[in-house]
Amino acid sequence: MSSGPPASVIGSAHGSDAASEMQRQIAAAAAQQGVAQAKASAKTGIFEIKSYIQENPASVKVVCFLIGLLLMTLSILGIFNVIGAAVEPKHYLNNFYNVFFGVIICICDCKESWGKACFDIQEKLFRNAYLLATHKGRGMLYMYVGSTIIFVLPDRSEYPFWSLIYGLMGILLCILAYLMLLLAWWGELCGCRGRYASMDAGADAAGNRA
Repeated sequence: MSSGPPASVIGSAHGSDAASEMQRQIAAAAAQQGVAQAKASAKTGIFEIKSYIQENPASVKVVCFLIGLLLMTLSILGIFNVIGAAVEPKHYLNNFYNVFFGVIICICDCKESWGKACFDIQEKLFRNAYLLATHKGRGMLYMYVGSTIIFVLPDRSEYPFWSLIYGLMGILLCILAYLMLLLAWWGELCGCRGRYASMDAGADAAGNRA
């Protein structure tokens, strides 16, 4: 008669299966904990980025957004020389750059909900170009753009209206740039704080929940 495997062999096999199952459970638990920690770190990182974003007053945001939109529109027309804003090759190049700058200005000062609706483009811009999330950074950008606008004025004799529009747009953008720099230096004295300063507590709570 053939006999079955020794009891010690059977016990060893069962013990090996139990150890393997325990290792799998430990690995699964460690993986879940790692995923949870990664999510918590990502949330905390987003909150930390937002806590440093400085927002302009509502009236300044509206004016900046409208100027960015107007700059983008007029520059597109200038590229095709519809309003006489392109006389030399450098004018075409400036108009091309101003289209890009107009888009950046609109993104910086648009409503947060609009930015989220457009693939969260505002937060991505501030994350990858943090300087634009500060008053100093936007002020310097707007100062540069305003000065370039003034130097791309259409011919006053042929296009007096558009020349006036360009001049006012450049001057107004420079004034807004000065205002942003003042907010950067003395904003706290005027009660102007970061847009998401109150979200630090939310980040801590999210980390604790995780």
